[in-house]
Amino acid sequence: MIPTLTGRTDDPDRLMRGLEELGWTVREKGDRLVAISPGGQQVEANRETGELRITGRGEGTAARTLVKLAVKLGAEVELEGLSSEDRRPLVYGPVPSRRLGTSLGIDLPRGMCTHDCEYCSVGVSRRVSPHERFTVDPVAVREELSETLRRCDPDAVTFAGVGEPTLCANLREIAEEIRPLVEGVGAEVVLLTNSTWVSECADVVDVAVASLDCAREDLYRTINRPHPDMSLEHLVEELSQCDPGDVVVEVLLCRVGKITNADPDHLRELADLLGSIGLERVQLNTVARPPARGRAEPVGRDELLVARRTLESCGLEVSVYR
Repeated sequence: MIPTLTGRTDDPDRLMRGLEELGWTVREKGDRLVAISPGGQQVEANRETGELRITGRGEGTAARTLVKLAVKLGAEVELEGLSSEDRRPLVYGPVPSRRLGTSLGIDLPRGMCTHDCEYCSVGVSRRVSPHERFTVDPVAVREELSETLRRCDPDAVTFAGVGEPTLCANLREIAEEIRPLVEGVGAEVVLLTNSTWVSECADVVDVAVASLDCAREDLYRTINRPHPDMSLEHLVEELSQCDPGDVVVEVLLCRVGKITNADPDHLRELADLLGSIGLERVQLNTVARPPARGRAEPVGRDELLVARRTLESCGLEVSVYR
């Protein structure tokens, strides 16, 4: 008999978008959404009733992942003895990544971000001030990661997920706590961040991929939709305090109505801004999944190539991911 768990959720669509962001494959079958994990577990959700069904070997792990994800998204999930009150740190994956190879993710349990980007495919439950910080028990993260590493051999362990990792005030301590485990399997510690407090921990990870999509405050407000306490100046100041060897700048190009950050003049301004703070490595990409709450649309392949040539002509080292 195939192991099965049942339950319900109040937001099937958002939950499935979250699973897709974590590397699950999601398909639509009539009034049902079906998500399949890299490990073969299957989650089926009825869009009308919210009923959930989890099948496959390791269904308990899939259930805990689903419950923890619901916490991040502000959704409700009930599954045979588990509920969205379970707030332990989430280690998810492995997820195949074009940039990182096979990656395990660490999603610190808050669902908070200083941005509400037009292009975000999951959407966070709360947009917060950069001064609204939290802490997580480093030992709890290490123990969950240790358990997960018994079952997989990743190329990277990545602080990412639903929310902004650098809002965790003791992220540096957590990175130091897990490093022996990560090095023990020959992997790298990676940080994916919107740059809010990147200077606090860029030097304790192997790679910090830090976002900076705009060189103009008005574009930043339109595309990244930051909390009122955030500013482009703050992000630039944070990035300027990092060693250039620790940081790769991620630039996501998109179009929001008639507004775009892919205009060559704007890209030259962005290149000048990065050059002024000594950052030379850039990763370019565009919208890959439908936004959860935004209007962003991807730019075309030709626009990405023009953007690459524009930034390279300004002396930057550019990679393109799409």
